[in-house]
Amino acid sequence: MMQRITWIDNCKALAIVLVALGHLQSIYLVSEVIFAFVLPVFFFLSGWTFGSSATMPFGKMLLKKVRTLLVPYFGFSVILFAFWFFVRRSFGLTGHAADTSVADALLQILQGVNSGVFVTPLWFLTCLFVVEIAFWILLRLRNKFLIASVVVSLFVYGIYYWTYMDIRHFPHAVWNVDQACFYLFFFSAGFAFSRRNLVERILNSKGRSCAFVAVAVVVFALAFWLRDHALATWEYLLMQALMCNAGLIGFVSLCKMIPGNRVLDFLGQNSLTIFALHMMVQAILIGMTVSLFRMDVGYLHSSLLVCVPLTLVTLVILVPEILFINRFIPWLAGKRQSRQ
Repeated sequence: MMQRITWIDNCKALAIVLVALGHLQSIYLVSEVIFAFVLPVFFFLSGWTFGSSATMPFGKMLLKKVRTLLVPYFGFSVILFAFWFFVRRSFGLTGHAADTSVADALLQILQGVNSGVFVTPLWFLTCLFVVEIAFWILLRLRNKFLIASVVVSLFVYGIYYWTYMDIRHFPHAVWNVDQACFYLFFFSAGFAFSRRNLVERILNSKGRSCAFVAVAVVVFALAFWLRDHALATWEYLLMQALMCNAGLIGFVSLCKMIPGNRVLDFLGQNSLTIFALHMMVQAILIGMTVSLFRMDVGYLHSSLLVCVPLTLVTLVILVPEILFINRFIPWLAGKRQSRQ
């Protein structure tokens, strides 16, 4: 169990670092690589740890997910709304984001969708809530073939929506039901792998893990190249699917080789708080960097020499907030109060 927890925390820790870096930089290649697999990793891990919830009565499971997902969603939304209201809307926002009214901002919170104003990092929580409820219901079908057929069918639609939602400006469904169709596949895979303990059984040595990493990198790179040279939509989507799955496999294999340490354990166990607050901290750091160093915003976002240190500074700044939340208001991060 400790070994299993170690690689899961490693995955969460490194994935949340990549999320923070991905949201700070705007380099095409870096963004395409990071966001091809980093969020599927979180859904895969959520599926892996869903075992106890899968057998709960619906009411008990629902209350658990409200406590661990919706309470953090609305709690952190209050913090981000306050930051937007008192600070963000007066500095740095342009276009539609700058014209957002208080009513529109509150409506975005209720809709739980990806937003360019302040709800952006929190959409993951409402989407995961929908995925977990849907998967619990699917398990009641009992027929594994039927469950798999539904999951794959939704994935076919979901990957089309997920791939083109920004390019073609698709509207977001309430609580990200549209994206849930895509992420349900990775959640289901995580649950299936957990039931058979496949990560431990397959990646049972560093040699095997290295081999999986190497193969995954080759497949990912080849699929990436073929995707950008694809002529038909189905070819593009097929390569996108290969990238997502190869990236997930390679990332988990890599994290399985890394020994546990206090830094990765801390980041992994507090990934939800980092996920919720990192963009707020980044907005402040960007403003300070541009103001103090007279740096062009475009250059900041396009330079890893700037973005990587700012990402690390973001994580350091969040440490006191994490410790405060864990000590005094753990419910905000979906945790129970520790017994003294």
